[in-house]
Amino acid sequence: MRRVGDGEHVERLLSAARTCWGQAPTGSRCVVAELSGEDIRVVLRTLLTARALCELLSARLVVQAGAEWRRLAEAFGAERDLRSAPVPAALVTSKVEPGARRDIPVVHVHGTGSLKAYAVFPEDGPCGFHEELPGRVGAFFERHVWPHRHAIRAGAERVAWRAKSGYQIHTETERRQLRHYGCARLGLDPDRPAIAVFGHTPGEDAELFDATVEYAASDESANWLFLDPVAPASPRIRCVTGALSTNILWSLADVGVTFRDSDLPAFGIPVIQAGWSEGSVCGATHVTRSPSEHRALLGEAIARHAKGGSILGPEQRERARLWLWLRRCAADVPTQLLPHWEHGTDYVRTLAVTLEHVERDGDPLYGALRRMWDRREPVLSRFDFRDPAGLVTTLTPARSS
Repeated sequence: MRRVGDGEHVERLLSAARTCWGQAPTGSRCVVAELSGEDIRVVLRTLLTARALCELLSARLVVQAGAEWRRLAEAFGAERDLRSAPVPAALVTSKVEPGARRDIPVVHVHGTGSLKAYAVFPEDGPCGFHEELPGRVGAFFERHVWPHRHAIRAGAERVAWRAKSGYQIHTETERRQLRHYGCARLGLDPDRPAIAVFGHTPGEDAELFDATVEYAASDESANWLFLDPVAPASPRIRCVTGALSTNILWSLADVGVTFRDSDLPAFGIPVIQAGWSEGSVCGATHVTRSPSEHRALLGEAIARHAKGGSILGPEQRERARLWLWLRRCAADVPTQLLPHWEHGTDYVRTLAVTLEHVERDGDPLYGALRRMWDRREPVLSRFDFRDPAGLVTTLTPARSS
């Protein structure tokens, strides 16, 4: 994705942004927007969220960014003189560093989708953003999503159906046939359970990834599929980076080991999660936090599968589908002020056209931000979960007469 300063539509975008946002916001406080990276889609999401928050809080916009983003920031109304910046009311960023300040609200803007953001407020607890957020999201899930699971279920099924677009297996017979084909292709025993170990981030997940590799090297009862390069310390270990289609990989996997969020439990594949994610407390995966706990759960998962069982129960699968729905639907706020992430290389031109014609009044982003801010909610949401009747009406299309 090109940076501002490149491409034929940049000047048009800057002009449209100045016209759309008008005068710079004013106030005795400020919202600080941290702009990082080279992807203009990420930068624009951060700027848009910060600017909208400025309007809600009557605050000025202060941007911390390199020279390449200054013109764009000023088009959104950012202060030019940072020497007299007022007291910060919030920090909006696309990358929360471990040492991020905790005395003001921190809004973490995500890539993908329409617009996604999570927030941690000072009153949420004394620990850092990454320590506090999963518990806050888990509490939100238990309070607002799980009690409405019957109303949400149809929507969650639809989201799950769309999410598995790369997995085209429709019956258990098809899965067994593809599983046998995959095992034959890899030279593995199809009667052994297969553990698929997905990619990790070196440095962040090293301890539990190394524990997984060591366990696999000594294990005699399962096949192991690593998506990251590892030394083949056992005849039952295969490195399959880029070698298998989604159809084959999912058909082979009886248990997944992941280091981030995973959709697999929503489709009946249990997951041992050995890393951080926003939804790790929502009950969709089995989260391990130490090598000993990790090894014990790996052993339990393999033993249960060998007896025809699974560590994934019906409730956990439903929780996984509801978390998938929350992440992909409820927590993805549609706004006319920003093109969808998938516009890709046409993003700058699309946004320029949008800002030339769109009006801000009534845009869903403002209502979502207001709910998140006033209620101290950890997630930006398109729904008002405190209005159950309205939620059900929104989720369930009216019957035709």
